Amino acid sequence: MIKNVVFDLGKVLVAFDWDILARKIGFTEEEIKIFGERVVGDRWDEFDRGVMSEEEVIEYIEEVIPGMEEKFEELWHRVDEAIYVFPYVDEWIKDLKERGYNIYVLSNFPPKVFLKEEAEKFHFMKYADGKVISGFVKMIKPDREMYEYLLRTYDLKAEESIFIDDRPGNIEGAKNAGLHGIVFESYEKTSHELDEILKKNER
Repeated sequence: MIKNVVFDLGKVLVAFDWDILARKIGFTEEEIKIFGERVVGDRWDEFDRGVMSEEEVIEYIEEVIPGMEEKFEELWHRVDEAIYVFPYVDEWIKDLKERGYNIYVLSNFPPKVFLKEEAEKFHFMKYADGKVISGFVKMIKPDREMYEYLLRTYDLKAEESIFIDDRPGNIEGAKNAGLHGIVFESYEKTSHELDEILKKNER
């Protein structure tokens, strides 16, 4: 029986449109491609893990993409503009809480950014029974230890928990730790799939 619904943040509950913001700042399409490959796709995990500081990321950019450090600094200082909560989130989570499910958040997120967004935008966190954010625990998905940290910290049973994430690899990591999982594709598809699973609990 499912008792716990665990959510990823990025691209599930909140947007992270860094590329749209980059265009506003003046990044060329080639710079966006390079930045996406060498920073977002390469080193951002270490930033999320909390083992690289903002200064170290900028130093890395200076080494691998000379001349982009000023644009990155502006992107970083305006990153708040790239992050917003999707309109369906509050109602979705509130409904699950009212049906008796525990809500948890398990996400890769830099600590400084998370704290700011939680205070200013992530009002849905008031429904959460707990959270594990990568930058604070120095772990990232899909490493098994991060899922096990969530289970251990909140005394959850893996078989009673279902995890929703937009990345198939993160769902595979959850399943390796014994959790159920749904790959998020859209709110409509995922909420329907979740409801079909939960209905079996409620019969």
